[in-house]
Amino acid sequence: MPRAKFSAADWPDLFEEPAAWRELQERARSEPDPRKLEVIIAEMNRLLSEYEKKAAARDSAPAMPGFGGDKKTSSPR
Repeated sequence: MPRAKFSAADWPDLFEEPAAWRELQERARSEPDPRKLEVIIAEMNRLLSEYEKKAAARDSAPAMPGFGGDKKTSSPR
């Protein structure tokens, strides 16, 4: 069975893609040494974990008053 090939178009765009992400992808694709590939993948996992933490923090940040998140604003009289 032929191996599926993926390109950048197959993956959704990442918001604020981690620096060096695409370089690591290219290095992983062309690295024949399994030990070096393991190091590259470990770095990719580290970057992904960091990205996920930042995204979670951004998504859980409290809404700023006056921007739809705080309904306790008083109306002027």
